[in-house]
Order: sequence, then C-alpha cells, then structure tokens
Amino acid sequence: MKTFTISAERPSRADKSRRGFGGFWLLTSSCFVLALAGWAAGCRIPPEPRSPEVVRRSRPLLGTFVTMTAWGLPSQQLQEAMTEAFAEFEKTDWLMSNHRPESELNRFNRASADEDFPLSPDLFEVLRTASSISRQTKGAFDVTVQPLTQLWGFIWKEHRFPRTDELASVLPRVGYTHLVLDEERRVARKRRPDLAFDLGGIAKGWAVDRALDRLRAKGVRHAMVKAGGDLRVMGEAPGGGHWIVQLEDPEKGGRRVEVRLRDAALSTSGDYENFFVHEGRRYSHILDPRTGIPVRGVASCTVVAPTCVESDAWATACFVYGVRESLKDFGGRFSIRFMLASEKVEPGSGPGRVMETPGFPYR
Repeated sequence: MKTFTISAERPSRADKSRRGFGGFWLLTSSCFVLALAGWAAGCRIPPEPRSPEVVRRSRPLLGTFVTMTAWGLPSQQLQEAMTEAFAEFEKTDWLMSNHRPESELNRFNRASADEDFPLSPDLFEVLRTASSISRQTKGAFDVTVQPLTQLWGFIWKEHRFPRTDELASVLPRVGYTHLVLDEERRVARKRRPDLAFDLGGIAKGWAVDRALDRLRAKGVRHAMVKAGGDLRVMGEAPGGGHWIVQLEDPEKGGRRVEVRLRDAALSTSGDYENFFVHEGRRYSHILDPRTGIPVRGVASCTVVAPTCVESDAWATACFVYGVRESLKDFGGRFSIRFMLASEKVEPGSGPGRVMETPGFPYR
C-alpha cells in the first residue's frame, strides 16, 4: 500500500443545491417587482452559496513528503496555521533524527551507561510510548533496533547482507529492557553504553499528531496531515462527509480499496519502502528485533487508530508481531489490515491474500 489518495465523499443529487453545486434561487414575482423598485421592503436576492476554499501545502520533511489539507477558514488564516504546523515536523526532526549528529536522540545514543540523561517532553513521551508497545508485543516493536538497522545498511541505504557472526555480536545490544525511564524527573538511563535508538517506526506519527494539534489550536476544524504512509484527519473533508483514503498495494497493479475516516489516523508499514534483493530474495528495512532478520511473508500492514503515534507504531509492531497473532491479540483495539506477500522476486509474483479485522472501515 504505497500511496494514499484523499478525496471527499460526493454529495448526493439532493444535496447539490445547498452545497453550491449548481444551486439557484427562484424569485417570486412580487419580489422581482420590489427588486426593480430599488430592493424595497428588505427583499433582496440572497448571495450564491460558495464552495469551501481548500488550502493544500507540501514540504519535504523527515525523509518524506508532508502534505497538509485544510478548509473552513479564510485562506490567509489557514496558511498561517499550516506554517506553524510544519514547524512541528522541523522540531521533531531536530529532536529525533538519526541523520543529524547533534539531534537530541543522537546525543542520548552517545551517552554513557547509567548516566541520567534529561530529555525534552517530546522525546521522553515518544520513548515512553514505544516502551509500552514493546512490552505489549513482547519485543516485536523495539526502538533500540538502531545497531541492527545500521548493520544492514538501512539508515543510509547502503545495504549489505551481514554475516552470522556479525548478527550474533550485535543482537545483545538490542532490547527495550535496557532502557530506564524516570517519569518524575523526566530523565532516561541506559543499562548498556552501546544501546542506541532508531525512532523511524514512531516519530512521523508523533509529528503528525503535534501538527494537527497546532492546527486545532489555531482554530482549524477540518484538516488532513499526511507524512509518507502516516496520516490523520479531523472534521470533514472539503464539501462535507468522511475523508476517503485509497490504498494501493505495494506491487503496483493490485486492487485499490477505499477507507472512510473521520477524526482518526491511518498508517501503513510496507516492505516496499526500503529494501534490497540478495540471492533472489527481498529483504526489507522492517527488522524483527528478536532475531535481527528482516520480516518476510508480509507485504504491508495498515492500522487505523485514534492517534497517528498509535497507528504508526502499531503498524510496524503488528508487521513484526505476526498476522494471526496481531489480529487475535490487538484486533479488538484497532482496525488492522494485512497484505500478505510472495517471497519470490519474479514478474507476476504480486501480493497474496488479505487478512484483516472485522469491520475495517471500507467505504
């Protein structure tokens, strides 16, 4: 499910006049006479209803394209709100990027063992949320996976297939239980000096939520914020109704499905985002932290949740945790959709069947 296309539900024929689609006003003969007489007695032609002005902006941030769509306020007010919302992505990048040597995350990565490291409220909350999901998934989701993503070359996309002894030496450095968080003092401590973090499975969702919060604080009530495979919507789509999201499966040519969203978030993790082929097999950037090996057999996992930090993290968590296990253990909390994949890299070896929770919010 590589891309999302957002649209509004189409109004019914009966709704067109009140939404401004070809509506017209009929004048009575008496009103017409009064109009010619200089609009006497307060009788005048009401103004034509106007379609809502929609503002859409995109910027490259956090290694992807961030797109915001909003309506319901004057254009200038929407533009100003979006400028502040984009600043939330810039803030997240400065705090949590693995590519910035002096980001707060990388400074914590370089911290020594048992050092009390004071964290910003944002980074502390992201690590706290990640640790909670790690416990619930028995380590299938683990942001201490950075030594593995570096070993496989996924951080800088310098892919390589590691030797068995290299994996064996790196695996002990991975484990969420090596992180200690002190909520009262808002400090973090590593139990191993070589513990390092990669927030690629949760940071974009956090930034989407913060951007939407900023839009709401500026008076925006109808908006969509999308960052790569993560998005969140509030209110109604332009023209009214649910926001419609089209999901495309990762092999380009599979069927599209439409999902209806209102005041919800949706994220997709897929093996198409960052991968390489070794000896005829595809190896994606989504690693199982417990084995150090990329997950195979799943093409994508889509999760619908109340917030984007949840949908982002749980899409990755369920991808690793397993199809049947995720549907059984977490299907009561989230809407989850898996697209199973063929492990062969051959023409025509597209995605396999779909497995999902009952009641997935299709249109």
